[in-house]
Amino acid sequence: MTPYKNFLMQRKMPKDENETRHLKWKANYYVILDELFKRGLTTPLLKCLNNQQTGYVLRELDEGICSFYTRGCLFHKKM
Repeated sequence: MTPYKNFLMQRKMPKDENETRHLKWKANYYVILDELFKRGLTTPLLKCLNNQQTGYVLRELDEGICSFYTRGCLFHKKM
């Protein structure tokens, strides 16, 4: 996430020419609103998460408000 944020906000580029070209090409798929989001042609904006946020989301899916729903789906897929 950091290279994309740095490029989009401050136009910081890597020193390597190949990395710079790759970063410019891939950065077209990202946008900064309040945070970094990935965009696609047919999908809604996807929020980019850091490690802490990812852990929280996975815990919430496993144990929190979505736990009953996800366990039900997993149960049906095993059958």
